[in-house]
Amino acid sequence: MSTPNELLRAIVPALLVGAACYVLLRWLATPLLNHVETGFEYALNLIVIGLLFPEYCWTRAQRRVSGHAAPFAYTYGDAVCALASATHQCANTVLSALREALSRIGNRGALCGGGLSAAGLLLWPYVW
Repeated sequence: MSTPNELLRAIVPALLVGAACYVLLRWLATPLLNHVETGFEYALNLIVIGLLFPEYCWTRAQRRVSGHAAPFAYTYGDAVCALASATHQCANTVLSALREALSRIGNRGALCGGGLSAAGLLLWPYVW
């Protein structure tokens, strides 16, 4: 049987995690999604620049040597830009759906989320 100290050591962190999840779901998640969207856009732009830069250098060298670019250069650039655009649209769709879902969570929903996370933390040692 557990002693009161062991129960207290298990319950206090679970309550703290539950309270943190409540605050996160109720007030912090929606503003954080705006920052995630901006960060994702910056990261995607950096990836696209990294993918297009070698093609840019190659095309520039080709134009210096032969006067015209390689025929596949524009196709590659168009494919990279189309893939980046599709990824950006998918991310915007997912993030807007998350933002809409989080805006509908009220006090009751945030309390349920915090309670489930606290219960999960308490039951974690028994599950694994």
